[in-house]
Amino acid sequence: MSRRHLLVLSALTSFLTITAVTPAQVKPPASIGELLLRDDLPAAERLLQAAPRSAETLAFQGEVEFRKGNFEKALSLYQSALQLNEKTPRAHFGMGKLAMAKVKSKEALASFKRAIELDPKEPLFHFYASEAADLEKNTLESRKQLEEYVRLKPVNDDDRLTEAKAGLALLAAFGNKEFAVIEAPKEPAPVPLRKALNLIFADVKINGKGPYNFVIDTGASQTALSQKLARDLGLKSITTTVMHGVGGSGKVESSIYRVDRLQFGDVAVKDLPVGTFDDPLISQIADGIMGTAMLADFIITINYPDSRLEFTHKPANPADAIPVWYVSNMLLLPADVGGQRGNVIVDTGAITTVLSLGMANALGVNEKTPGALVDMGITGVGGAQGTTLMLPPLTMKTVRQSEALTQVLAIDLKEISKMLGTEISGVAGFDFLKNYKLTLDYYKAEIHLSK
Repeated sequence: MSRRHLLVLSALTSFLTITAVTPAQVKPPASIGELLLRDDLPAAERLLQAAPRSAETLAFQGEVEFRKGNFEKALSLYQSALQLNEKTPRAHFGMGKLAMAKVKSKEALASFKRAIELDPKEPLFHFYASEAADLEKNTLESRKQLEEYVRLKPVNDDDRLTEAKAGLALLAAFGNKEFAVIEAPKEPAPVPLRKALNLIFADVKINGKGPYNFVIDTGASQTALSQKLARDLGLKSITTTVMHGVGGSGKVESSIYRVDRLQFGDVAVKDLPVGTFDDPLISQIADGIMGTAMLADFIITINYPDSRLEFTHKPANPADAIPVWYVSNMLLLPADVGGQRGNVIVDTGAITTVLSLGMANALGVNEKTPGALVDMGITGVGGAQGTTLMLPPLTMKTVRQSEALTQVLAIDLKEISKMLGTEISGVAGFDFLKNYKLTLDYYKAEIHLSK
């Protein structure tokens, strides 16, 4: 678990047309792939509804539901496709994605390999197989699958291709040496946290220097340093990749560096790849952003009331467990927002809870709603945010909690959704989390919220 890809090898859904497995199977209209490429899911759905029922169309429907965040419905469709024809590569691929989202890496790798066996020329299957192999700590398999993905020269997939090449450069730089290795006592002492600006901060040492001021961010899919800190430490860039985040175009170029040792209380992470950010506003308040996924060897609790982060290997109380989905090092929480269902990112790095513009529209609020459009600056690693809407007070509910939110904003989360390959309805931030002890169990793909 400690060796997850920290480059954010983006989990995008495939938009390529389906290759027929046997002459008897019906191939969906080729235009479906183009519609999905443009994120025009309604039009793709209409064409799929008109297409003859087949294993391929069912698998493609599952792909659409996965993109919409309807994972249970996607599972049913993938299973139905395999019942019709076990040799449906896209259905095996979908089953692999769902297994990955529950941190079942061995099962996921088996599904991706089956998809590759049936359709070895589909680049995306190799990309995902590499991610699953990485979770299994199988470096040779991960490299092999990334190399095959690049060799197949995927089209209309520039960001993922950039990230795959960066992943290969990273593997080459480390050779056969394991990276992101945790070194810590069995039960590390709690780490004090500081609250400021609706964020939580902690002291972090890099290569024996510091301490530096880092935001503790469950919504960060990788740990990143400011460009200034990377320069001050004299770090040398290994490669560059694309970092995705809120604001601007939704993505920026990021250099990748190697940190020999990151010290966080009693916990050290050795040989750690880190990204970088160069946003002036973020750089003013933090030297870096620490993603919590790299600490997944532990069950970790961000204790807001007591202002500390706690480590343990002891399972949390199963009675208050909330199942979540794990996608690209982020935890997606199923929630009811004002009566609408969706998946929200559990994000200690968000100063407030925000919804997507799509969720706002579902709640009846858009740019034409009187008083909804506000001039409020929101920024992230992707730059400054564009359209911001103010929603009336609403309630966010999980299977165990219900929190009234008096001020909720809606912003454009399309790029985040695209990067994760599934619809993100919002981000559960400080105002939702501030009164809880938030426990993250990455292995079980669940969180616990207790007071």
